[in-house]
Amino acid sequence: MSKIALLIGSSRNGGNGAGLGSWLTVIVSARLNGRSTAVHPNAAKKYEVVTVDPAVPPHPLGPILDGARVPAQIRDPALYASPAIQEWSRFVTSCDGFIVLSPEYNGSYPGELKNAFDHLFWEWRNKPALIVTYGGGGGTRCAAQLKDLLGRAFKMSLATSVGISLSKEYTDGQQRVPMGGHFPDFLSAYVPQIYEAVDELKNIIENRK
Repeated sequence: MSKIALLIGSSRNGGNGAGLGSWLTVIVSARLNGRSTAVHPNAAKKYEVVTVDPAVPPHPLGPILDGARVPAQIRDPALYASPAIQEWSRFVTSCDGFIVLSPEYNGSYPGELKNAFDHLFWEWRNKPALIVTYGGGGGTRCAAQLKDLLGRAFKMSLATSVGISLSKEYTDGQQRVPMGGHFPDFLSAYVPQIYEAVDELKNIIENRK
């Protein structure tokens, strides 16, 4: 079974990331496996979607403190100074592809997401990835910066990105995308874009095998 990691880009409490991640997991898993879980709940899966919470191992790495060697100089995971980074390395290596879900904060992506990438180097090389951003303007500036980081620095193979625009009720008000149950109706408009991007990601993964 192929493994896709859904990287939740923000650990802020009370945000929309967890809810959007829950929504993405449902529709991405169904699309990748070519079936409706409601119709075929026991059908064999070809793809597993694993949600990576920035507050739960193996993700919470914190700032990079070891400056003796930069990650680009490390080919053997055993040489990482921290067992947590070694575990993160093994996890990233085990994944066949990634979906990066990131909010746009102050025109960029969150620091914990940057740290998650910067702790490693070769493990990301040539891995397939899909960027999904969200915010008042859909996270377009954030997406552009992530494309530069993933595509140029790590040479990852990128599918077409998707930007989800949130109304002020979800950015500045009290509304939030829930973690399960009934998802907001406005998200249904993005399902075709997600499907197209996931199909592209799947093709990239399968062409690498």
